[in-house]
Amino acid sequence: MKSPTAPLTTRLDSIKRLLLETHQIDTFHYSDRGQGTQLCFEGNERLPAFKDLLLRSYDWNHDAEVVRKHWDFSRLRHLTLINVPLFNFLSSVRNAELHQLRTLHCEDFTTHLRDRREEVSVGLYMLTRQIHSLHTLKITCHTELFPIDGILHHADSLRNLSFRDYVGFDDETRRCPTMRVEDLAYLSARLVHLHTAELDMDVQQCEPSSFLRALCAFPRLDTLVLHTQTVLRVRDDDGVHRRDGSAATDEDYEAAARLLSALVRGRRCGRPWRRVTVNVGGWKPAMVRRVGAAWREWNRRGVYAERCFVLERADGAGDGDDDEGGSMRLREEVGSTVG
Repeated sequence: MKSPTAPLTTRLDSIKRLLLETHQIDTFHYSDRGQGTQLCFEGNERLPAFKDLLLRSYDWNHDAEVVRKHWDFSRLRHLTLINVPLFNFLSSVRNAELHQLRTLHCEDFTTHLRDRREEVSVGLYMLTRQIHSLHTLKITCHTELFPIDGILHHADSLRNLSFRDYVGFDDETRRCPTMRVEDLAYLSARLVHLHTAELDMDVQQCEPSSFLRALCAFPRLDTLVLHTQTVLRVRDDDGVHRRDGSAATDEDYEAAARLLSALVRGRRCGRPWRRVTVNVGGWKPAMVRRVGAAWREWNRRGVYAERCFVLERADGAGDGDDDEGGSMRLREEVGSTVG
């Protein structure tokens, strides 16, 4: 069952009644907007035991007693929480109730309890350590508070990993924590089933060539999203500049092309790449672009910090594990500006 997207929906009571009357619902996907709202329970009302639960912009303020009485996670295998106050969720649900998960996807970029993000990061780590066997792990946290043994715990099962830091790349004056090359290399030797990955790479926080070599060492990895920072800098006096101070042309494209070329050349064994995405400066399909006066002026001229470049194999090319041939095409994604 999937709920309609509606702003601060007033339909939750009718949705709850339907859920309570239908005892065999395996999938419940609920999406709201903004801070969202939440279900309110009475008496002995108890939701069905979902196998697949997705909550987007759901204002989780249930305490442990409400969860115990009204929610049933005994059959849950796939859990996705997007813009849900994760501290509240982790504080009210016992880790033992989620030990059977196959998918854990948690992101919260809202203003929900920002001062509790350190505790959320530690809580997510503790949860992953208690889950038996994850197939998909996609989390945004303070990565420096999430030791890699939380990932290695699922080395025999993990296929899809997204491991990102709250800092991100939407502010070029901030450094985004980046996984240590030694840790990445160790993961490449252990995560032998991983086929899809999404990571941050701040070139000021790592040695880029070593980082890319470690990525190339994952034996079955064929789909990669790599988040990086723009090489452009704006100066109010005379415009956009590179880090070295020289005038820019299309430096982000050139930097992305060099990065992609290094990944293709470095793939000496294992699966060939199917799709590699370089996300620059916090690009999103729909985004609020940088708002400083200098950036606004350069945006007006068509110069943006937020870019997205995709290198992908042509349809039907390179499907075999040992196929090094097949053409790859580079294109740029075009997003829309919000606000």
